[in-house]
Amino acid sequence: MSSYIQGQQRPVGSTQQPERQLLSLKTGQVIHGKVISSLGNQQMEVILGGRILTAVVSGAISEGEARWFQVESNGNPPVLKPVKTDSTGKPDIQQILQSAGLGGNKEIRELVSSMIRQQIPVSADKLTAAANLLSGTADKTEGLSVIKWMFSKDIPLKEALFQPILTANKGVTKPLSGLFNQLKNQLSPANLSSVSQVLQQVEEPYLKVTQDYAVQRLFEKMMTGSSIERNQSLEALKEVQILPKNATLSNWTISLHTESMGKGIENLIKALGTLPQSQGREQQVQLQQALKAYQQTGAVQQLAEAVVQGQGVLLRAKPPSQLHSLQVLQLPTANTAAQPQGFSQALNEVQQMIGPQNSAASIQVMLKEIIHRMGQDYEARMMNAGSPAHTLKAQLVNLLETPGMNPQTRDTAEQMLNRLNGMQLLSADNGPQQQLIMQFPLQLGTNQTDVMMKMNGRKKNDGSLDLAHVRVLFYITLAELNESIIDMNVQNRVVSLDIYNENKGLDQLAKPLIPTLEAALEQAGYIFSGVKFHSTGELDPPIMNPAEDALSSTYHKVDIKI
Repeated sequence: MSSYIQGQQRPVGSTQQPERQLLSLKTGQVIHGKVISSLGNQQMEVILGGRILTAVVSGAISEGEARWFQVESNGNPPVLKPVKTDSTGKPDIQQILQSAGLGGNKEIRELVSSMIRQQIPVSADKLTAAANLLSGTADKTEGLSVIKWMFSKDIPLKEALFQPILTANKGVTKPLSGLFNQLKNQLSPANLSSVSQVLQQVEEPYLKVTQDYAVQRLFEKMMTGSSIERNQSLEALKEVQILPKNATLSNWTISLHTESMGKGIENLIKALGTLPQSQGREQQVQLQQALKAYQQTGAVQQLAEAVVQGQGVLLRAKPPSQLHSLQVLQLPTANTAAQPQGFSQALNEVQQMIGPQNSAASIQVMLKEIIHRMGQDYEARMMNAGSPAHTLKAQLVNLLETPGMNPQTRDTAEQMLNRLNGMQLLSADNGPQQQLIMQFPLQLGTNQTDVMMKMNGRKKNDGSLDLAHVRVLFYITLAELNESIIDMNVQNRVVSLDIYNENKGLDQLAKPLIPTLEAALEQAGYIFSGVKFHSTGELDPPIMNPAEDALSSTYHKVDIKI
């Protein structure tokens, strides 16, 4: 599973190049193609899967004719036979099923029909694998939807990939927060501490973010504050168990693990590079010099101080920015059971900087924290010598490796891990399009809810997402309004909103809030076009089922993979 997801990790800026190798045809495979020209002796030039090859065609067919062919022999040249078609020109499904040795129940017939419509090559081994997966699935309709999607993305039809995608596809009907509570109740005391700590960080991101920012603030005061502030901050860092009891102002790096700091420092240097030169350039140079000195002489404290100072510059210039420093220094999580005065003061300063829990800036920070803590970048960080240990995904992987685990606990942990893996698999490249699927719990005031987000956008030439042209769907259950779907369309940075809810009259309630929304979008560089409210009793909302929605997309591949 992890190895397959790792294989899907592509650095930003990469683009898929056309495949140059020869087609790997299989005997019995059915594939759509077009005859270009006749070479005599039944040999013809044929386009298959976007590639031109010479094949022996055992049947009457004309130049320029597009047909479905069955591979009778995969030799050199291959032998192709035109498939019998019905009155509409579509291949005879029963013939394909018979060649695969399948009886052809309703779901398999529908699958073959779908593959033909999308011009996806059909082979006996794939149909057999699909039939096996469907036979063990309770909900045949949803299972078929997922298998169709896997076919369209050329994802291997394996149980280890099918189950995560199927689990994630049910996200709307099965809240992730329910699985969180179920796992916490099932965990034994031996496993409870590390897993429940990460679960709490996902469920209460505002608390985690403000505590982390407070730790960064204490380090800044310890280095640049007055004599009283420096000593008070040092003691506070010891009391919350960030620094050991024997740490001093001149030697507080004695417990740091510095072996893999380089990658994180590079990210911090890049982040500083996004600031105006007058703000970030000096700190970039200091970090680079400190890193060079550390590599030459092992000057850990000089490097650690440069990291903290660089992060401080970033936070003051762009609050609230991503917190690189704690990741770079690989510091433990603060134990805030008893908050010393210095820590409480730093916490208040941070809360004033990023605003209350429901402010726009806080929600932005919380969403980033949730995505990070859930471990969506687990495989990427493993490949880049990162440290994903403090993420939910890493903790679930470790938990499932524990011998003698309670079967119920194992089942819940597997469901959660499948949900995370499935979201990654559903967030797949689609040619020039990019899809991102995320589901996470979110604290709104005193209410805990689940948010499902589905984003579709086109990619720019460098492979990054074009934020001027994007569509985002949010599914959220609110305490008073119940289920709501927010459909945000962005075209040339012009934003329009469609909101679907069972209640009527929401347009009048929302009217006083629209100027605030318009101003916030303008500040972010977007133009507000308008918002429309729709009653779900009168108009069906957009499809939130990721696999089904992806299949209904208007974009189709030109180059069909074999």
